[in-house]
Amino acid sequence: MRLKPIVLFGFVVMVAGCADVSKQAPAPTQAMAEASGKGLDRLQRGHSVYLLKCGECHEAMMPDDVSKDDWHVVVPGMAWNAGISEAEEEAVLDYILAAKSR
Repeated sequence: MRLKPIVLFGFVVMVAGCADVSKQAPAPTQAMAEASGKGLDRLQRGHSVYLLKCGECHEAMMPDDVSKDDWHVVVPGMAWNAGISEAEEEAVLDYILAAKSR
């Protein structure tokens, strides 16, 4: 059985509407950058990579879901699995830690 494109589109919209929007990674802010000592552009890069790569294989964990110490273990392992560069890995970790300290 083949679904018509309009039916498939409606199904996708319906399922997307059921997503839990209460748990979203916070967007980087200037206050986060100042508190972390990292540049806002670096935090924005880390946030972008986090959104694009962390959710490809599983639901992305929110920064507050894991301790700072554990993020230092989780991010390198997941970065290797995701095939991101060392610079992207560092930016993701900087973003996550900055988001935790807000």
